[in-house]
Amino acid sequence: MAVIAGLLILIAYLQGGPALVGKGFIGGSLKLIELLPILILAFLVAGLVSVSIPNRVVSKWLGKEAGWKGPFLGSLLGALVPGGPFFFYPLMATLTLSGANVGTMVSFVAAKTLWNVTRLPIEIAFVGVEITVIRFLLTFPIPVLAGTFVDLFLPTLADAIRQDIKLLQLKSDQPKKGGEHH
Repeated sequence: MAVIAGLLILIAYLQGGPALVGKGFIGGSLKLIELLPILILAFLVAGLVSVSIPNRVVSKWLGKEAGWKGPFLGSLLGALVPGGPFFFYPLMATLTLSGANVGTMVSFVAAKTLWNVTRLPIEIAFVGVEITVIRFLLTFPIPVLAGTFVDLFLPTLADAIRQDIKLLQLKSDQPKKGGEHH
């Protein structure tokens, strides 16, 4: 990530000098300020989900216990949950750590992308009812099939992914290396 950022700074510098680099930093800072409330809210909701919904309930409805219903329910949840990736990815991580099956969470994200009901009015306004219905009917089975595929053909993936999520959360909780600059 740092290499990409450095390369982009170099490209901006070569194209427009320090003024363009500064403009990029200001634009990025303004975007961060704009997104900060959304990020805070998303992590608060994910934290509240983790403490308010017992793991046994998550396991029953979205975990291995749910069987074929898991990917279907994950798809419905993905279609209905409002918000963008800053909201649904922390929620997905929380549900996975609380016992949701990885296949179910794949269905959740696929449905969030393909079935998002909050997007339907905008889609209808731009492309019409017919194209929206055709697109919806063609993509309807994909989230459930994707989650079922993961559950059937990649069953050992769940534990590795849960471990990766835990490691990512631990990594973000630890102070950065390098210490303070005096």
